[in-house]
Amino acid sequence: MIIISTQCFPSRVGGIETLMYDIASYLSIKHDVKVLADQHDASKDLKFDKNNDKFSILRFKGLKFLRKRKKYNELKKICSSNKIHAVITDSWKSLELPINFLKQKKIPIINLVHGNEIIIKNAYHHNRIKKVLAAATVLVVNSSYTKILLSKISENFQNIQVIYPGVKSTKNIMEQTINLNNGHPTLLTLARLEKRKGHSLILKSIFNLKKIYPNIQYIIAGEGDELENIKNEVKNYKLESNVLLVGTVNENQKKYIFSKTDIMIMPTLDQTHANSIEGFGIAYIEAAQYGIPSIASNVGGTPEAVLHNKTGLIIDNFDELDDAIKKLIDNKQNRIELGQNAKKRAENELNWENQIEKYNNLINQIQ
Repeated sequence: MIIISTQCFPSRVGGIETLMYDIASYLSIKHDVKVLADQHDASKDLKFDKNNDKFSILRFKGLKFLRKRKKYNELKKICSSNKIHAVITDSWKSLELPINFLKQKKIPIINLVHGNEIIIKNAYHHNRIKKVLAAATVLVVNSSYTKILLSKISENFQNIQVIYPGVKSTKNIMEQTINLNNGHPTLLTLARLEKRKGHSLILKSIFNLKKIYPNIQYIIAGEGDELENIKNEVKNYKLESNVLLVGTVNENQKKYIFSKTDIMIMPTLDQTHANSIEGFGIAYIEAAQYGIPSIASNVGGTPEAVLHNKTGLIIDNFDELDDAIKKLIDNKQNRIELGQNAKKRAENELNWENQIEKYNNLINQIQ
């Protein structure tokens, strides 16, 4: 049996949530998988769990202090009555409480590292993270950049593996239309509405480029704390006819939006001072599946998700954003070539069938 202990899991929407579900789903092809997940929204979680028939899910609700201990007690029960091949945790936070028990039981531990959660706040925080991660059997990081972040915590971690997040085939997804403007060209940012995602920079570029491309359309998909700030900027720039905020979208709606998109754009900011950094950027790869090139910044792990002049463009300075957008709009042939390269990489290198074998090999090695 494989146990996955996670604070981040659908029905909640997010990159780590999707990653943990996909790992559970693809591992369940060869293993008996049990997921111990936090409850976020009782009704949405229940609906999601009922539609899942690939692995078992146990939910834990209540205050964080109690929730963690309920999950820990359940973990001990399962480990006491089953042969456990590995425990996979979504971050050091999910591993901190059960670490001594798992070490005592000699159960292999795979701990995932994404980036944000290992940005050091103070000496106490540093020591907590270092102690927990040092006890894991394997640390799986989502990029080489995140591996560098780990080295700043300690240079003595023994087993670190870089495994990029994978993507699922979209062939069987049926499009679900939503109301979009008929603007062209169409740019898209698909992400949680956070400052680091760069929406503000993009809106400024849309304002500048509207003089050249009066029908330019910018679709913002996602929800988050920056929503009101984004709405205010749209109003201040007088971009109401060019910017469309569509909120959270499901996979069917996402496919429809991608079919209308020319460029995926997300020039992320370095927000390490606010404990926020882009460790990889799975949204770029989702766009790549549809033959859409991306524009990203040379920040965090994004240059590993978007390969400069191969699957999109990487800007070194945010002053370059207008020119990067204009370059891909004006040179359609280049845009198509970058998009096709991105699609090949997503389908051939980063599909989940390939990526999950790396996890299966790890599990076999550490037993």
